[in-house]
Amino acid sequence: MPRGVFIVFEGLDRSGKTTQTEKLTDYLNSIGKKTILQRFPDRAEPVTGPAINNYLLNAKSIGEQKEGMHLLFAANRWFLAEGIEAALAAGTNVVADRYSFSGVSYSLSKGVPQAFAASPEIGLLRPDIVLFFDVDAATVAQRGGFGDEVMEKAEFQALVKQNMSQFADKDFWTPIDANKTIDEVHENVKIIAEKAIATASELPLRRFEPTDLNL
Repeated sequence: MPRGVFIVFEGLDRSGKTTQTEKLTDYLNSIGKKTILQRFPDRAEPVTGPAINNYLLNAKSIGEQKEGMHLLFAANRWFLAEGIEAALAAGTNVVADRYSFSGVSYSLSKGVPQAFAASPEIGLLRPDIVLFFDVDAATVAQRGGFGDEVMEKAEFQALVKQNMSQFADKDFWTPIDANKTIDEVHENVKIIAEKAIATASELPLRRFEPTDLNL
């Protein structure tokens, strides 16, 4: 039986990822390709979720406990890794709203060194494809809801985009023009995702190696 395909959406806050992960998940299920949606961080994960939620809503500054929070976000991904791997092995596609690249890039933007930021991700499943929602920080700052959480500051988001750009040359990284309309973006995402499912489902799962995260 072909395995499921692991599709990750990355980008700045309010770049349209959440809307598009939902639309893609619904679409794939509607055409008979069983798919589940996983958000990161998962605030419902019982061990790490409550502390992460409290930080995002109540932290006084972006850099508050930056090393400890980085490890907490990484642990959130590790606690959910077994379930993701089981779903993929059973033939279910997994669409993720954020993943390790957000973890690394956001922490780098807080001043955490690359080695500290990337090392906890080594050994996690590597996505089959990453869709990077390319949009300027100034644009997302004008979108509804921006500023509700501690890391939603235009200057900080600009740093995040700069740090995410280090992954642009990876073979799994695909840019998406997130300035287009919701329907235009969805059509683009559908084409890319269906191609990935057709090609990657017969390939073995891979795990992050140091070079995947520029270590």
